[in-house]
Amino acid sequence: MSSVYHAGELAVQRLAGEELLAERNRASIKQVISKGASAFLQSQTIVIVSTAGEDGKVWCSYLTGEPGFIKVMAESELLIASSCPESDPVGKNLQSNPAVGLLFIDFNRRIRLRINGRGAIHSGRGLSVQTEQVYGNCPKYIQKRLLQTSGSYHRLEKQAYRSSKLSPQQQEWIRRADTFFIGSSGQEGSMDASHRGGPAGFVQITDRGTLMFPDYFGNSMFNTLGNIHLNPNTGLLFIDFKAGHSLQLTGRSYIIWNEDQASLPPGAERMVRFEMDEFLTIENETPINWVLSGDQNI
Repeated sequence: MSSVYHAGELAVQRLAGEELLAERNRASIKQVISKGASAFLQSQTIVIVSTAGEDGKVWCSYLTGEPGFIKVMAESELLIASSCPESDPVGKNLQSNPAVGLLFIDFNRRIRLRINGRGAIHSGRGLSVQTEQVYGNCPKYIQKRLLQTSGSYHRLEKQAYRSSKLSPQQQEWIRRADTFFIGSSGQEGSMDASHRGGPAGFVQITDRGTLMFPDYFGNSMFNTLGNIHLNPNTGLLFIDFKAGHSLQLTGRSYIIWNEDQASLPPGAERMVRFEMDEFLTIENETPINWVLSGDQNI
């Protein structure tokens, strides 16, 4: 088995019995940005960002901008010309820990590209990233959405607040979600950001601080679950697609291997339990609106 996978990924591949599929797919992981990927990146308006602080807590957030705000400077370097909201942990985390996981996702075309590497915040310029892993994922489970702008592509913070317990309104936000994002930390502190999608209600809340969500069949590489196997610290991001508000949760995730197959949601292979430590809600000043469009076919 190739060393492109770390020990946690190899362990989960073995436990899931998908080592051969993972080996076939390993060739998709590159160190540099191809010409095709470069054209895709420079047409995008959103990027999911995963970072970890000095305390080890993982946070998952997102940056936005007009098409072209993501610039490929070289085959292993890109610049994201956008700033995160003042209350967002991303900027502070990158000052002490340069590891960053990025997910570039085009909801309308149902295309996603992951880039993991080392990042730095530059005042007045944005976030620069040196790539270490670059690879695409299939369109499965991506809900098709179309961005409808109202004059601004950028996140402008109106207000933010933290707590350790979800309110009834925030619980309902999660229960209605058909999409969320998960940030995880792997071997030697590397970061990753990934997409999770399903029918509305696929994320369950067992109490005000514990969530359960299914793990569906994917590319068999188990990048996220491999990270969780080594380090449970994770961050979840839920986006209010009608306004651009964000709900960011940080805590720990655990893979449930012994779940009764009959009790699993349709299509799920296993479940993941997330135990929240705290959350951050950032309300957006200017609405950023994505609307569901076309056949979902997830």
